[in-house]
Amino acid sequence: MQNNLQPQITSGIYRLTDEWTLDLPCEFNVTMEDEDLVIWHEGFTIWCSIWGIEPEESPEEALQWIMEEQAEDAFDIQNGEDKGLVFYRYRLFEETNNFRVASLYNFTFSHSSYVQLGIYFNDEDAFSKAKAICQSLTFTNKMLLH
Repeated sequence: MQNNLQPQITSGIYRLTDEWTLDLPCEFNVTMEDEDLVIWHEGFTIWCSIWGIEPEESPEEALQWIMEEQAEDAFDIQNGEDKGLVFYRYRLFEETNNFRVASLYNFTFSHSSYVQLGIYFNDEDAFSKAKAICQSLTFTNKMLLH
């Protein structure tokens, strides 16, 4: 991700990196804050980080560390594989939301990196939009194999 990103408004397919994209179903503001990408509109905020995976580490091994570190109060835990990517997501009630609506945390792994999304929303009806954004993550391997 670019640390020099200028604030912008976007919708549709949004390129996170050369290899990762996600689909934004409506207009969102996009900016960088504290080295994280922040994608937001009124009442809905996505914090996005992208992390590398060591060449000798599998996506499942990287996921194991995430599972060990998740909050004890996590619920609605889902994991599996979709479009050749390993995913793991859960919900969590947070003080920042006054414990009204549970946030959604998503981790989607390729063979070389993973996207971490923390999605916060003010209304439970936005959960389906948050989940759809997580499911829209796409990885295109740009490495040339000879």
